[in-house]
This record gives sequence, C-alpha cells and structure tokens, in this order.
Amino acid sequence: MNLTTFELAAIALGAFGTGFFKSTFSMAIGLVLVPVMLLFWPTRFIIGTIAIHMLISDYAVIHRFWKQWEWNLAKLVIPGFYAGIVAGTSILVNLPDFWIRKSIGASCLVFILTRTWSEIKGALPALRIGRRAGFAIGLGGGIVSAITHTGGTVLTLYLLSQGVQKVQLVSTIIVTWILVNPLKVASYYAGGLLTPALLFAGAASIPFAFAGGWLGRRVLDMMSQRVFNFSLLGLAAATALRLLWE
Repeated sequence: MNLTTFELAAIALGAFGTGFFKSTFSMAIGLVLVPVMLLFWPTRFIIGTIAIHMLISDYAVIHRFWKQWEWNLAKLVIPGFYAGIVAGTSILVNLPDFWIRKSIGASCLVFILTRTWSEIKGALPALRIGRRAGFAIGLGGGIVSAITHTGGTVLTLYLLSQGVQKVQLVSTIIVTWILVNPLKVASYYAGGLLTPALLFAGAASIPFAFAGGWLGRRVLDMMSQRVFNFSLLGLAAATALRLLWE
C-alpha cells in the first residue's frame, strides 16, 4: 500500500495533535482531533492512524511526567481496559455501537454534574473505588477507546472523582495508555484496520509527536487548576452530549 502526500500530511498532523493533547487534554483526541480529521480523510484510515499516534505519543511525552502518576488508581482500571479494548475492537469491526455510546454518555454526565457542583460549592468526599468498580470503569473506557478514541473521557472523570490534580492526572492517564495502547494497536492490526505501511509511516512521525508534547506541557503549566478542571469538564460534557445525541 503506497501512501499519498495527502495521507502523509494526515499522519504528521495526527502525530502533532495527539502529542499536544496527550500533554493537556487527553480526551480531546477523540473529541476534537478525530472528528476534525474525519472531515478531510477516510474514517477507517483516521481511526487506525490515531491509534498508532496514541501509542507513539505516550513514549514521546512520558519523560515530561515521569513518576508523577497515581499508580494506586491506575492499577485498578488497567485490567478492565485490556478486556474493553478487545471487546471494543470486535464491536468496531463487526457490530454497531449505538447503545454502548449512549450508556457511556449518560455515565459521563453524572460525573460531570457531580464534579461541577464540587468545583462551585466545594469539594465532595472522594468516591471509594475498589477492584470491581475499577475493572468496570476500565472495561467501559476500553470499549469506548477502541471504538471512538474517547476512552480518555472515562479515565479523566474517574481520576477527577478521586481528587487527582492536573499534572498527576495527565501523568496517570499517560502511564495507563503506555500499558494499554500496545494491545489496542495489535487488536486493530488483527482486525484489519492497520497495514504495515501505515504502521511504518506512523512510527516515522514520532518527531511531530515530540513537538506536540513539548508545546502541550507548556500550555498545561501556564493554566490554573480551576481553569484546567473546568476545561476538562467542558470537553467531557461536549463528549457526553455527542455520544447521547449523535
């Protein structure tokens, strides 16, 4: 498969955008980057391309957040993400995802309303998340991630509910994807969404992911915690509404 110049431009743009959002608003990859790129390039091509970029950008930006993650929270959801990625890829390849998207959207709105209330009226007690609940959150996030690349929304809202602050939040999301995205790319390849040529071109675009990650971290450092939280909640609300009313 020979890639055209237009497709190579998409790969470069996707790498930069993914690196940028990985360092700022991870869930915006599925909310902003993917929909915009779908206006110009084929759906399956973009879905596969962004999966490669998400894997590459993890390694491009992780050094900027090294050991700032909340591992006790990440380890609760990672097993569920593994199961969800496999299930979600099967759905993406074979089945419609209408009701799954609607249920995830409704769950997101509950988290958004709760967190928005705490931002305005004061912090609420953090929810206690055990292994079973963590697996369920990861399962839902993995399914949505495989289908629409918006699993970051579920993961972000979960971490916000635990009171994780902005740098630690981004760091925890990245370390989670470091361990999850290799399975996602492998599942996509097995499902026919990726080709060797696309994998090679995606890997070659890593300098663009580094550039996006560098810029994103600087944007993150300049934002206040309150602005950061409301920005995340606004993006999450838009994602949930899109899932419910698309």
